[in-house]
Amino acid sequence: MSNANTGKDPDEVVLRARGLRKSFGREETAVTALDDITVDFDAGRFSAIMGPSGSGKSTFMHVLAGLDRVDSGQILMRGEDITGLDDRELTQLRRDRVGFIFQAFNLVPTLNADQNIDLPVSLARGTVDEEWKAEIVERLGIGDRLKHRPHELSGGQQQRVAVARALLTKPDVVFADEPTGNLDSLSGAEVLDLLHAAASQYGQTIIMVTHDPVAAAHADRVVLLKDGRVGGEITAPTTESVVTALSELSAR
Repeated sequence: MSNANTGKDPDEVVLRARGLRKSFGREETAVTALDDITVDFDAGRFSAIMGPSGSGKSTFMHVLAGLDRVDSGQILMRGEDITGLDDRELTQLRRDRVGFIFQAFNLVPTLNADQNIDLPVSLARGTVDEEWKAEIVERLGIGDRLKHRPHELSGGQQQRVAVARALLTKPDVVFADEPTGNLDSLSGAEVLDLLHAAASQYGQTIIMVTHDPVAAAHADRVVLLKDGRVGGEITAPTTESVVTALSELSAR
């Protein structure tokens, strides 16, 4: 990926989580999912969120992306507090400022790859930046697959289409939820390399939830959660350092 001018300051904190709390259920049956979480996410960094089952990592991603609401605390996206937005404003935020990459790809089966990539812009009745689209399609190596529907593509190709769709609007943040969960190791590694390149070369902010230490090792940093709290952070992670940190976290 070339050094496209995204207009993003590499030192900017794109997303700030401040004292986030979130519970499910009521009174005696209440379960605390997030317990006073404070984390910053910088422009141009690829962050992984990891933790044991029930640590709160999926809930954390959902509230950061505006898919769910917190009980208390602040989420600032480029300085704007999104915790006070109403449902219509949150829908617009997710459409215009957030990209999503899912484990199950979430492509529309009746649309070809080209139409799936354009979908967020089409739904917003916007205009596709064709130069930018051509660049990401070329970098993702799917130029010869644009007229194919999802069932005609391999899993790796489908996820590349999903990555292109997520990057097309140059969102403030891209959230990736177990993006390699349905891929073989080679395809998974290729997708993770592409996500890392999107961060390092395009200045894109990427936040990935994963349970896989190998996947997390492709990120610039790993945020560890346990029992709804931040349990540590790893910079320049390796598979070995992630495995060790998770083992130590579980032993506490």
